[in-house]
Amino acid sequence: MPRTLESLFDASILIRPADARPNLVHLIRAIATVCGVESIEANAATREITGLIGDADHLIFVLLDGLGMNVVNRLPQDSFVKSHVKCELTATCPSTTACALTTVATGEYPSRHGVVGWFTHVPELGLTATVLPFVERFTGEGLVRRGLTPGDVIPVPPLCPRMGRQVLTVVPEAIVNTPYNEWARGGTEGRGYRTIRHAVDQIVEHVSRARKPTYTHLYLPEIDTVCHKLGSEADGVVPEVMRIDAELSRMANELNGRARVVITADHGLIDVPPARQTLVTADDPLVETLKVPVSGDARMPIFHVREGRHADFRRLADERFGDRIAFVPTPEAERMELFGPGRIADGARGRLGDYVGFPFDRATLAYHPPNKPLGHLFKAVHAGLSPQEMWVPLSIA
Repeated sequence: MPRTLESLFDASILIRPADARPNLVHLIRAIATVCGVESIEANAATREITGLIGDADHLIFVLLDGLGMNVVNRLPQDSFVKSHVKCELTATCPSTTACALTTVATGEYPSRHGVVGWFTHVPELGLTATVLPFVERFTGEGLVRRGLTPGDVIPVPPLCPRMGRQVLTVVPEAIVNTPYNEWARGGTEGRGYRTIRHAVDQIVEHVSRARKPTYTHLYLPEIDTVCHKLGSEADGVVPEVMRIDAELSRMANELNGRARVVITADHGLIDVPPARQTLVTADDPLVETLKVPVSGDARMPIFHVREGRHADFRRLADERFGDRIAFVPTPEAERMELFGPGRIADGARGRLGDYVGFPFDRATLAYHPPNKPLGHLFKAVHAGLSPQEMWVPLSIA
């Protein structure tokens, strides 16, 4: 008998997303409120986080890609991040970077902003987008060459232009001037960094010289990278985090109380052995029931099913993968408000297809395109609802 999401939530095997519980959306809305953005929706969780941040002329928001509480709990008690933890937040659903960074940019849930995985199928455009590099999934062609902008794919605008502050975004040099990053900061200033020390030095100088209130966003992907490579439980993860932790501590010390520093993560990661990572190909019977290849993420696959093939899809999915993945009709996921409260917006509904897979074991399911080398599987992955993926810190200094 297939497992139900309700039973998995009740057993705490999976974490149920909920607007009533403090999460990344509430944090971004709190930051926007502090930075003067008007007409921000604020429930009790947003107001609570706004109070934790307090008034600050200079606000620095650090997003540590991949720093779940499962890693934070392994850090020394006196580490900068751990010693300043105020509470735990839940990640977006799906708990993956493309969804989370779009939430950071807009203050909206995936059910509103429409980025529903690393691979987002956009039916109205007839393509599947890899949103962060802003390319077509299967050809790698830049979507700008097709005459598209990120605003054509993401139906809500970014927050940064609405802030009554001097805004600066600091990201790795390789992505600072990409279409998605330029869209996310909405015409405000962006700078690239070569090393984490370089990033911190730029921020200290920027805030120290400022003559008006500032908002600075720093994005650091290094923890996610090392966890993918080594596994989130590997011995090499904590030293990498502590290297970053030392730089954040230096930043706070050099600013000497001049700025409020807010730190969180987009998601954590869970280790999955290669034998439990399933790749399906174009000739797979499950794929043959679909209109388009499996989209979303390996830890939260999305299925657009052909007319008349729903029974075949469900039978094949449950028979082959029901021991590790719950396959939930998208209307049921909408009723449970897993991707955000209320109705899924019209611009996002078609992107979530007919079924969504929710792994409840250390397992993945993804589509492998023809003629693509297999490469190396990640040792740790994310996008699902396990505690390892969903719980992230909120540190404030």
